[in-house]
Amino acid sequence: MPMIKGRPNRVKYVRHICRLQEPNRDTLVLYARCIGDTPDYVLDQLIDTTIAKDHDFLAWRAEYPDEVATAGKDADRTGGTSTPGPRRA
Repeated sequence: MPMIKGRPNRVKYVRHICRLQEPNRDTLVLYARCIGDTPDYVLDQLIDTTIAKDHDFLAWRAEYPDEVATAGKDADRTGGTSTPGPRRA
């Protein structure tokens, strides 16, 4: 039995390449430096504290629970990934 146990809530990390407007990239990098962490961590926290709590998004997710993010042929023109699923009006 190992002396050090793994984290119980292990989250898989995936690579996602995207483009940011230069001022936003600079702000991201400087904010990460300010708090002593990485830009990846800042982006994860921004998603947790904003997008994941957006009421319209949560309603959309409840309406379409089988929607998944995919890579490959569904990638949008900017190089990111997207799923062209149903949209709310």
